[in-house]
Amino acid sequence: MQALIRGYRAWLIIAALAAAAALAGVFTMPPLDRDESRFAQATAQMMETGDYVRISFLDEPRHKKPVGIHWLQAAAVTALSSPEAREIWVYRVPSVLGAILAALACFWGGARLVGREAAFAGAALFSVTVLLGAEGGIAKTDAMLAGATTLALAALAHLRTGGGRKSALIFWVALGAGVLLKGPVTPMAAALLIVLLLIWERKAAWLKPLGFWPGPVLAALIVLPWLVAIQIATDGAFLTEAFAEDLGPKLVEGHENHGGLPGFHLALLPVLFFPALLFLAPGVVRTVRAARGKSGAEAALAARFLIAWAVPLWLVFELLPTKLPHYVLPAYPALALIAGWGWTKLKTVGGWSRGISVVLALLALAVLAALIVYLPLEYGGDSANAAALAALVALAALAAMAAAVCRRPQAALALTVAAGLGWHLAARGIAAPDAAELRLAERAREAVTRMAAGAGLDAAALPVASSYTEPSLVFMMGTGTLLADWPEVLTAHAGGPRAVIVDSSRLPEGASVDLPGACAMERIGGYNYSRGRATRLYVALYGCPEGREQSP
Repeated sequence: MQALIRGYRAWLIIAALAAAAALAGVFTMPPLDRDESRFAQATAQMMETGDYVRISFLDEPRHKKPVGIHWLQAAAVTALSSPEAREIWVYRVPSVLGAILAALACFWGGARLVGREAAFAGAALFSVTVLLGAEGGIAKTDAMLAGATTLALAALAHLRTGGGRKSALIFWVALGAGVLLKGPVTPMAAALLIVLLLIWERKAAWLKPLGFWPGPVLAALIVLPWLVAIQIATDGAFLTEAFAEDLGPKLVEGHENHGGLPGFHLALLPVLFFPALLFLAPGVVRTVRAARGKSGAEAALAARFLIAWAVPLWLVFELLPTKLPHYVLPAYPALALIAGWGWTKLKTVGGWSRGISVVLALLALAVLAALIVYLPLEYGGDSANAAALAALVALAALAAMAAAVCRRPQAALALTVAAGLGWHLAARGIAAPDAAELRLAERAREAVTRMAAGAGLDAAALPVASSYTEPSLVFMMGTGTLLADWPEVLTAHAGGPRAVIVDSSRLPEGASVDLPGACAMERIGGYNYSRGRATRLYVALYGCPEGREQSP
């Protein structure tokens, strides 16, 4: 192991693992509803209008999150594509980079806390966890936020173990980047860690380098120019609405139907932390024992830091009324380092902790393998191929568990990482994209393109009105797409060639679809996972040139 992770090899391996896990599905998954498509569409509108201060979805201002991810997405689109191309994979590139940054920062901080070997194991496991890989393949804030937050807390780990002004500067830059990405999350994570350690140890000298003045200035320079600009551009409305309409409701109720009881995140941990879960219980045992040890011991310092990183942040999100699975992602690097620490003691750790980990890993494997099979089976894909993929993932995971039980740490780690990568490739790279009935917006665009070509029309120039109102359709069809209710879509853009899309699941009770005068029509059956209901889309073309009408 030492030869494998010597020098830059460890960094390259971790970066490659994080990239491979995040990239699964990046090129094959359609734009996802609702958040991903809203973020991507808002970025596209920024580029179309040249206004890189305001954030909007169609005509609706999005005074909810800061601008950081949109700037990163715009940079990726400028470098690799164009707004007109509507290629969702380009908008996902910053998230892939965020997952890589999070994994590398986990290793950087962990090497100072638990040693290079345990940090490598922890970072490798973190790289392929279900949650980090999934967020790394979605065009929204959370993977890059995990990268910035992990880097900030890793810098604090270096400060705690003798780091100086360089570590302090890295902390402030990461803090500013985190604020520009998602407001208070990164500062909250850092503050919770620092406060708990101060209460626990009553030592503050290690924080002194944070007072080096260029650090706070750099953080301010990252955040304030845009914050001042957006406040001016919105007449002071941005901060008011961000707190009153987004952050505030999340603190008092389950905002936008995303509520849950305390324990929600803990219940999901076995699945979302898979496959690193296999070493978590031994790591927790070692961490708790070390934290109880001699006050100045190196192991005790590391254990207290990891506890102060993971536990208060986790408790905040468990107590927060609004719950989404990705909220606890900034705590995962600490859990991964704890798991890596447990892996290094796999030969000596008690059998009961290994047994708990295996049982939880088996439960998670059952859920995740079933998901690989369920998606194409239920929503129109190759179920036989999915079953074969699920079997391969299960085989690797079971082999990893057997190696762990037999106390073969290196084999267990390699097989565990392989199982994690295999799941991402099978579920996100193959099975989910194969579920055709979930790709409603993409199929609607393809139908418009086919009918327009048959009528001799330019599909890109056709105005579109739709009662299927999911953001993915807007991203795929363009900013000019009009979202309206039935029957307003029939009269929109009247008088020329146009496309109309009717969502049967949103019709008034007892209403039927009647599209008089359509010169071409296609029906698309599928499932709207955002609303949790099956539907049929009626895609109609109007205004075909004389003699180019098709049979509806």
